[in-house]
Amino acid sequence: MSQVLSQNSIKILELVKNEGKTNIYSFIKAHFRNDSYRRVYTHIYQLEKRGYLEKYKHKDLEFIRISPKGSAIIETFKREKDGKWKMIIFDIPESRRSVRDYLRTKLKQLGFKKWQNSIWVTPYKLPSDVVEELKELSERYFVRLITVESINNDKDLKGLF
Repeated sequence: MSQVLSQNSIKILELVKNEGKTNIYSFIKAHFRNDSYRRVYTHIYQLEKRGYLEKYKHKDLEFIRISPKGSAIIETFKREKDGKWKMIIFDIPESRRSVRDYLRTKLKQLGFKKWQNSIWVTPYKLPSDVVEELKELSERYFVRLITVESINNDKDLKGLF
């Protein structure tokens, strides 16, 4: 769980992987019409800098494609529903804000959605390394992972996914 990528970065990697090599300008225009070009381009630049994307020029146009490292990281974020709800409940003090912010970022990355303050939920299966890291966090902070078969009146939850 040590890799932290934003939701936008994960989305960009998944889209580029599905499209293969693509022109940067056309890619941003097609998939991020409502977003700032500069902001999306900055995400692409950061992904290239970290080795997840490869950028190259052809006939004065910039193209991107996913790198082997990018393909590998996307595999770790594949989401598969297993018919159970996973809930994370936590109470991390303000003095440990960096831990709390890290946990929230990771939960978003893993497909969790905020249900209530400090209660996050997902229908997706969790990788074993994530479960292990949550166990480590629960030893130092009040972080609990709850797995349930069903939740009554869960239409609001299903609407999140």
